[in-house]
Amino acid sequence: MSIAEFRNRSPVVTSALLWTIAIIFTVACFSWQDRTGPTYPLEGDLETAHGTVHFKILRSETIGSDLAVMLLDPVPVPVSGTVQYRRFKSDDEWSSMSMERGEFHHSRRGRKGSDRGLGAMLPSLQVRAGKYEFFVFVDDGQGEAVSITGSDPIYARYKADVPRIPLMVHILVVFASMTLALRTILEAAVGGSFKKLLWWTIGSLLLGAFVLGPVVQWYAFGVLWAGIPFGYDWTDNKVLLELAFWLLAAFLNRGDRRNRKVVYLAGLVTLIVYFIPHSVFGSEYNYLTGTGQGTAG
Repeated sequence: MSIAEFRNRSPVVTSALLWTIAIIFTVACFSWQDRTGPTYPLEGDLETAHGTVHFKILRSETIGSDLAVMLLDPVPVPVSGTVQYRRFKSDDEWSSMSMERGEFHHSRRGRKGSDRGLGAMLPSLQVRAGKYEFFVFVDDGQGEAVSITGSDPIYARYKADVPRIPLMVHILVVFASMTLALRTILEAAVGGSFKKLLWWTIGSLLLGAFVLGPVVQWYAFGVLWAGIPFGYDWTDNKVLLELAFWLLAAFLNRGDRRNRKVVYLAGLVTLIVYFIPHSVFGSEYNYLTGTGQGTAG
């Protein structure tokens, strides 16, 4: 039995199956984009003479909250740690802070958490999109202290507080938009009627990325749009590219026209967009010039 025959015989089952596939793939894409982004907490293991040490380092925080840099329990007693830090794009001298044992509180996307272990809290930056660059050194008493990232510094960015409701609505609408995009592609692939889904995809993309997205960005960084023609923020520019291809798909499928290939092309662009980590080349404040890219400072 062909896919078309199965769809004609069992349209409800086919639709439910395609929606399920679209949702599962959307969850996978969101998870990938989130975990590979430069603001996702940096986690990993470091082998020492006294055993494995697991580290967790925040790379995004809200103005008013100190930045948590942690070696999580159980940390072997002989192990100690030091953080060397300074503001990124500044003429600051490097500062040093010893890591102490205790409980360390932090937050991400409005959710608060805490961890116990050996850690340091870097003092909050007060400028939107201001960044720290820092190194975390672990000393096990057997030779020189080791940087957990080698010669590469760690970067952490600050933003202003974003109210939970607009942030969650934005995330949900963007999730729905991605799901609709995938569902549109699948409907085209099985030879179904995809035009209504195509317009739902465009509508949800406009709402999520071009209405709610700027609202969230305004709260976080004080600007509504940091992409073309005002800047080179990848988050803004990649959704602009995505919209252009979906509008092209709508144009080439207007009226009685039916062009599945352009729908596949728009879908491919969408997947490429979602496999680019979120916040890459995003808002950044320059302390040397007193100006910022994609931020009001």
